[in-house]
Amino acid sequence: MKGLFRLTRKERIALPRDFRGVMKKGKRFASKNFIFFLRENEKGYHRLGIVAKKEIGPATLRNRMKRYLREFFRLNKHRIKGASDLIILIKKGSLPNRYGEAEEELKKVLI
Repeated sequence: MKGLFRLTRKERIALPRDFRGVMKKGKRFASKNFIFFLRENEKGYHRLGIVAKKEIGPATLRNRMKRYLREFFRLNKHRIKGASDLIILIKKGSLPNRYGEAEEELKKVLI
């Protein structure tokens, strides 16, 4: 039970070729603040990648949004069906101010 809610290194998408592959060949859908790219994988577990461009705002805002997304993924990865690579691109414009707002939006789309 101790390691169930960890976000391990293997559950992160880090290589640029992996990002490109998911963004080109994966399914794309959007919500108010995020664009999601989802592609099935054969690894048996989910992987997460986050894209936060500089046009979103200062580094503190980008880092806060990435923390919100990682926290949601860490706590809810067992509720997402299948094994897939997920990339979340943060949209420019109105962003959630609190974790609860981001969590509601992500639950509507992913769970």
